[in-house]
Amino acid sequence: MKYSKAGLTEDQLAVLAVAETFLECIEKRDKATMLSTVLPSGGATLLRNGEPLFIDLVGVVERIPFDHPQKLSEVISAQPTVMVDPAGEIAMAWTPYEFYFDDVLHHVGTNIWSFLKREGKWMISGVADNSLAPGA
Repeated sequence: MKYSKAGLTEDQLAVLAVAETFLECIEKRDKATMLSTVLPSGGATLLRNGEPLFIDLVGVVERIPFDHPQKLSEVISAQPTVMVDPAGEIAMAWTPYEFYFDDVLHHVGTNIWSFLKREGKWMISGVADNSLAPGA
């Protein structure tokens, strides 16, 4: 882990845990668990080569090459910002990331996550991200 959880509230930690679970599923190649963290009708905006791609969250999961021959991993690479609405029903997280192929840095970026609490459980309701060459 490349950041500190010190000073985060219980709700902030719970929100961050959902994002971490989603990312850990990339390396574990665990599509089912990944899908359990998202609201299927939630939306995503992915910036690729400067162009926005608009898809639903199931589409985001479907884009991940779970059968890729190399080890894939994405990690939160710096201190995240997590905000939870005082009513405790919506939240967001800003998380810089690094993406690796076989433990070699491939690209970096930032994920902006939206969360909604449903039946006492935080779920990813939306995401926006960018993908940049290292050092960009």
